[in-house]
Amino acid sequence: MCRRMDTGSSEAKVMFTKVLIPTDLSPASAVAAERIGEVPGVREVVLFHARVSAGPLPSDEPLRRMEDLVRRQGIAVEVVVAEDDGTSVPERILSVASGTGADLIAMGVRDQGLLRNLFSGNVAAVVLRDARIHVLVVPRSGGGGGPLFARLLVPTDLAVPAPEVRSILEEPAAGGTAVLLHVLEPGRGGTEQEAADWLAALQSTLSPAGREIRDVVRTGNPARIICAVADEISATAVIIPRIGKRDAPGSAPLGSVTAGVVGCVKPPVLVLAVPIHLQIETRELRREEFALAEEVWTDYHQLKADPETDRIFGVFADDTLVSVARCRRHPDGYEVDGVFTPVRFRGRGYARKAMDALVEACQHDTLYMHSVRNLVDFYGTYGFVSIPESDLPPSIRARFAFALGEMEGANVQPMRRVAGRFRK
Repeated sequence: MCRRMDTGSSEAKVMFTKVLIPTDLSPASAVAAERIGEVPGVREVVLFHARVSAGPLPSDEPLRRMEDLVRRQGIAVEVVVAEDDGTSVPERILSVASGTGADLIAMGVRDQGLLRNLFSGNVAAVVLRDARIHVLVVPRSGGGGGPLFARLLVPTDLAVPAPEVRSILEEPAAGGTAVLLHVLEPGRGGTEQEAADWLAALQSTLSPAGREIRDVVRTGNPARIICAVADEISATAVIIPRIGKRDAPGSAPLGSVTAGVVGCVKPPVLVLAVPIHLQIETRELRREEFALAEEVWTDYHQLKADPETDRIFGVFADDTLVSVARCRRHPDGYEVDGVFTPVRFRGRGYARKAMDALVEACQHDTLYMHSVRNLVDFYGTYGFVSIPESDLPPSIRARFAFALGEMEGANVQPMRRVAGRFRK
């Protein structure tokens, strides 16, 4: 039996009314202007050219041709040419997108392969990486022929679909098709039947107008499978969220799967900047969960957990452990250590949440720790104060024998929190 799915209102409308089309005046950059009328809901286009040097103005003929292309599709158009102000072209594109209230940036590119390295300095790659609105990438070649949204490939990680996705799928498309694709990753849980049931439940909530929708479940590397299926079905466009569930707890501007897809897929790609709502839970780990903490600690001294001496507090984003902090009982005192957030999850305050939980639970005991010096102020907000090495309990001090009895120069500061009420 397919489980019930709450997918939001069926009245959702496509949010692509105002589009910014950056152009370097090349034929490749004009492709977006040629096809913008195929994007549902577009009412206004801003054609933007950022000059990269002073001197004589280039011929405005390419801009005028693009302007005419857009107007002939029944869309209002404004042309903006910006002088070089010392900032990078991607910065100016993103600034104009924000200033004009654009819902979508549509970029024509010569070769989708140019986007394989999102840190290459390529203008389109940087815009795609750093944009906070929807981005449509239209390669000069590729797409399998036919209207932009004729044969859609819609990968899903089984998250509730964004209103924009629903709107596109339900847009009138006589003879159009769409494939809902879920890729099972080995070792990440879930079964083919569970995925198939979820996709069936999603289909039951859609009301496509003239579009045939089918679902596909595959196993393997998500980005590679998505690109392969796009070839198989001769997709005219791939629609994918900027951030998927696996990357949502982190701070990366573009998800790893999406980054892989835009670098290998041949047809146009619509990257949707849709919010991901995470369930954040901060709590003490159960004994059977200690292995999760050890996985987090793999890149942090490869610490091991001991159920007989340890209390471990963690922050879960959905079902992913993103930060941990430990209080360990020694024969002569309690030590706080193992406070760690993997790099990909930093910048979201997870470590503070883990420390909040630890100190609140252990507030009635005097706590000791060895802090790296740049975090002394952070731990000071919890009532920890710097102390001389000699004030550490012997068993806790012994853990730092590598310093040969001298913590000076080891970038480590002993600290102590006296038992007392904790206030966030």
